[in-house]
Amino acid sequence: MNNPYAPPGADMIIAGPVQARCTPRLLALHGRIGRVRYLVYVSLLTSLLIAAAVLMVAALMPFDAPVSSLALLMLIPLLSMLFVMTRRRLNDLGCSGWWSLLGLIPFVNLVVGLWPLLEAGNPGENAYGLPPPPNGWQLVLAAWVLPLAMLLSLPTVMKMQNRWSTIVAAAYFHVPMPGVPDGPAPPHLTPIWR
Repeated sequence: MNNPYAPPGADMIIAGPVQARCTPRLLALHGRIGRVRYLVYVSLLTSLLIAAAVLMVAALMPFDAPVSSLALLMLIPLLSMLFVMTRRRLNDLGCSGWWSLLGLIPFVNLVVGLWPLLEAGNPGENAYGLPPPPNGWQLVLAAWVLPLAMLLSLPTVMKMQNRWSTIVAAAYFHVPMPGVPDGPAPPHLTPIWR
């Protein structure tokens, strides 16, 4: 009975087939991403977009208007990545990525922005590829922290925008302001009609 070469007598439960999953990457152009991953990716890209816009405006203020306007062309790669992320999320829902272009229409963009966050994706493989993997705790934590940090920084951003517009108006219309040095407006802030 105690044969060391006998096969084990335990009942082995054979697991069902394992469903194949895609490996999502942040900068991939194709594939599917779930709701939480979409929220994290879009929050990161939006934060980068806002930071890049603020830094470009601050850095190019001494130059004339055409140069500072051309610098906004540098934001095109970030905006295109936002469209790619929306397309990948819509592909997870089983829809064409062309629906992401509706985000350019005012008021319709609210629906297009919320729809991918609220609707669950297709559980299995669809025409656009394998389903995304389950979310890890790091992704779930980032999905809570990033939007919360963006909301908490909103008052600061609004104060910066108000201060910036006040400084530009003071320089533009020669209005004295406390904390702003008196003097002629920089050439790129001087109106053409003066």
